[in-house]
Amino acid sequence: MSSAFLTLYRSLTRHRLYAILNIGGLALGIAVFLVLMLFVRFETNYDRVLPGWERVWTIERTIQFPGNPEVQIPSSPTLSGQLAAAFPDLVAARMTPYDTATVLTGNASTTHKLALVDRDYFRIFPFPVVEGDTASTIARPDGIVVTQSVAKGYFGRTSALGRTLTVAIDGKARTYRVGAVIADLPKNQTYASVLFAAIPAELGDDSRSNSNGVVTFLALPDAATADRIGAFMRRHPDPGFNPEARQFLKEGIVPLSGRHLAGDGVGTVVAVLGGVGIVALLLAVVNYVNLATARAGLRARELAMRKVVGATRRMLIGQLLGEALTAVTIAALIGLALAEIALPFVNAIGGTDLSIVYWEGAYWGSGSILPPIVAMTGLVTLFAGFYPAFVISRFLPAGVLAAARTPGGDRAGARLRKTLVVTQFGIAVALMIGTAVLFAQTRHVQQADIGFGRDGLIMMSGYGDPALDPGQRARLVDAMGKTRGVAGITTSGVVPGGGTFAIAKMKRPGATGEPPMIVQATVGEHFFDTYRARLLAGRAFDPDRFALDIGNGGAGSGSLAGRVANIMLNRTAARRLGFARAGEAIGEIVSLDGGTVRIVGVIADMRFGTPREPVEAFAYSYRPGGGYRAIVVIRTSADAATVLGRLETTWRRIAPAVPPAATTVDQKLYDSYYRQDVQRSRLFTAGAVLAVAIGCLGLYGLAAFDTMRRVKEIGIRKVLGASTSDVMRLLLVQFLKPVLLANVIGWPIAWFAMSHWLSAFDDRIDLSPYYFVGASVLALVIAAATVASQAWRVARAEPARALRQF
Repeated sequence: MSSAFLTLYRSLTRHRLYAILNIGGLALGIAVFLVLMLFVRFETNYDRVLPGWERVWTIERTIQFPGNPEVQIPSSPTLSGQLAAAFPDLVAARMTPYDTATVLTGNASTTHKLALVDRDYFRIFPFPVVEGDTASTIARPDGIVVTQSVAKGYFGRTSALGRTLTVAIDGKARTYRVGAVIADLPKNQTYASVLFAAIPAELGDDSRSNSNGVVTFLALPDAATADRIGAFMRRHPDPGFNPEARQFLKEGIVPLSGRHLAGDGVGTVVAVLGGVGIVALLLAVVNYVNLATARAGLRARELAMRKVVGATRRMLIGQLLGEALTAVTIAALIGLALAEIALPFVNAIGGTDLSIVYWEGAYWGSGSILPPIVAMTGLVTLFAGFYPAFVISRFLPAGVLAAARTPGGDRAGARLRKTLVVTQFGIAVALMIGTAVLFAQTRHVQQADIGFGRDGLIMMSGYGDPALDPGQRARLVDAMGKTRGVAGITTSGVVPGGGTFAIAKMKRPGATGEPPMIVQATVGEHFFDTYRARLLAGRAFDPDRFALDIGNGGAGSGSLAGRVANIMLNRTAARRLGFARAGEAIGEIVSLDGGTVRIVGVIADMRFGTPREPVEAFAYSYRPGGGYRAIVVIRTSADAATVLGRLETTWRRIAPAVPPAATTVDQKLYDSYYRQDVQRSRLFTAGAVLAVAIGCLGLYGLAAFDTMRRVKEIGIRKVLGASTSDVMRLLLVQFLKPVLLANVIGWPIAWFAMSHWLSAFDDRIDLSPYYFVGASVLALVIAAATVASQAWRVARAEPARALRQF
C-alpha cells in the first residue's frame, strides 16, 4: 500500500493540473454538499430536537369558507381539559405564544419570545433544568421560567432564583419571580420561547389566549390513541362555532415533528436544496471519472509494466481504489475546511444558524459530522474510483506496450466522456434557468403592484394594545399626525400582514346559489387616501358629508336607525357578488347576515396577505377610530427611518408603558411573506453557481488533456495550411457541441421544476422562453471561455515544435 501512496504522490506532483482539478473539484463538491446537507438536517430535525418529541401531537384546526383560502385557526382553550377527562392516560397542555413580550428594566425595555403554558407543559417537554423546579414555578401565577442565556443577561453569574422580572404582555406589566432556569433551547423548533409563565386557568372572551393563539400539545401513550382522539373530536364539535360555520371547520391531530415541513412550501424547498447539494457532489464525481478515464493512456503503460512483473488485476484494482480513497479523503478534509469557512456567509444570506459539530457527548454522537463524512468518503470513493479502476486495470500488457494509440482514446472512451459532459451541462443549464426564475419571482413579489403604495408606510401595532385608553389613542393620533415628515395617518382593523376582521355572507338580490363569504374589514378616516388605493368606481368614505357612511363595522349590521349604511368593496368582492364591471355595483343594495348595506365605492384589490394565495374578497365599513383593536398606519413624506424615530419618541412621551411595535409596511410584508423565499433563493443561487463552477472545472480539465493529446494532429493541420482561427474554430466546436446538446436535458427538467414551484404562487411571473434561451447562451459563453485558453495555446503552437515534441 505504501508503494500505491508513493505512486499517487508522484502522479499528483508530476501532473499538478490534474491534482488541482480532481481534488479541487471534489473538495468544492463536498463543501457544497456538506453545507446544504447541514441545512436539510436542520430543517428536517425541526421539533425532533425536543425531549419526548416522538409521542407529542398537536391539535390542528383549519377553516375554509367557499371562495376563500384555507386558513389555520387556534385550538379551543377548553379542548385540552375535555380530552384529559376523556383519556386518563393522556397528558395535555396549552401554550399561548407571544413574539413581543417586553421585559422592562428601568427606562429600558427588551423584547423576548414568551409563552404562557399549563403546568403539564414541562411534563410533555422535560427540558434540562439548570436550577429550580419548573412544575412548582408554573403552578404559581407570578412564577416564571427563563432560559440560561436570559438569566445570564439580566442577573449575570449570580443565581437567578427568587429574582424578579417585570414583563409587559399586551401592554399590561406584571412582576414575575424566577423559579427555574432551563438550558438554552435549540433554535429549530416551531414554538420557540425563552420565557415561560402560567397560562390563566380561565380565559376571558377578550383574551388573546381565547381568540388568537392557543396551541394544544398532547403526549400520547401510543399511535392508536390518536385515532380515538380524532373520533372524539368529531363527536364533540367546538360549541364556539354555529352549525353553519361548523361545516367549513376541519379538526384533527398531527405529529409535532411533521408541522414544520408541512408549512407553505417548506418541504419542497428543503428537497430542492438537498437536491442541489447532491447534484454538486455528483458533478464532482463525474469530473473525477471523466478525468481519470481521459488520463487512462498516461497510466496504461505503467500498469502494463506492473502486470508484466507479476501484479494481478485484483492488486491493480486495489491500488487504484486506494489512490481514489486517498484523493477523496484529501478532498473531504479540504471540503470540510471550506464548509467551515463558508458557514458564516451561508448563515448571513440564508437566515440560518448552521454549525458543524464534530462530537456531541460521545465523539460519534448523533449530531456529529464525522459519521456522515466517513460514509460520504466511502461512497464517493466507490462511485468515483470503481469505474476508472476496472477500466484501466483490464488493459492487456501486450496490446498496451505494442499499441501506437494510447488506451482510453478510443471511440468508446470518447463517447463516455461526451455523455458525461452532456449530463453535466444539462444539469448546469437547468440550475441556471432555476436560478434566473427564482431571482425574478422573488424580485417580482417585492416590487409588484399590490394595489396600494407600500413605500413610505409605517405601522404602529401597539395602537391596538388594550392597555391604551381612548384618551391616549386620541392624543397619539393627533400628535403623530402633526409630526414632521407625516403626510397622512389612518386607523383600521385590517392591515398588511394581518389585523382584526370578521367574515360573513353577502348576497345580491336575485342571485341564486350559495352566497359568497366576504371578509368584513373596518377602516377609519383617510384609510384609502393614506394607502393610495385606486378607486375603480363610485366614491370613498366621507362621513362629514354622508352620515350613512358611519356603520358599526360588525357583521350582521347594516342599518343605521332604520336606514341602510354604506360600504365599499374591493374588485374581487364585487366580482364574487356577480358584478361584471365595478361600476355596476355602485348604488346596489346587498344583504349582509340578515341586514342590508349599500355599495358606494369599489377599489382595486389590495394584497395585504401572502403572494401565494389569491386576494380575498373584502367589504370595508367605516368606523371612527378604525374599529376593534385598530392599528395606526402613517404615510411619510420623508425618509421612513427618520420619521419612524420621531414617531417612537412621540409615542414614548404619551404612552411610555406600551411598546409602539413600529415597523415599515415593506418590512412587515418582507418578514411575513417574502423573507423565507428570498433567503432560500439565495442559498439555491449559491449552490447552483458552485455546481456550475464544478462542471466548468471538469470541462477545463478535459479540454487540457484532449488538446494535449491532439498537439501532433494540430501541428499536421497547420503544416497543411490551417490557420490559427481554423484550429480555434475546430476545437471550440468540438467542445461546444455537447453543451448545445445539454439543452435537451436541461430545458425539460427546468420547465417541469419551475412550473411546479411557480404554481404555488397566485402572484407570479410568466415562465418566459427568455430564461431558457438566456441560460443556454450563458452556458455556451461559460464553456467557450473555459476551453478558449487551452484551445488558443495549442492553436498558436509552432508546427515544427509540436511535431518534434511527439
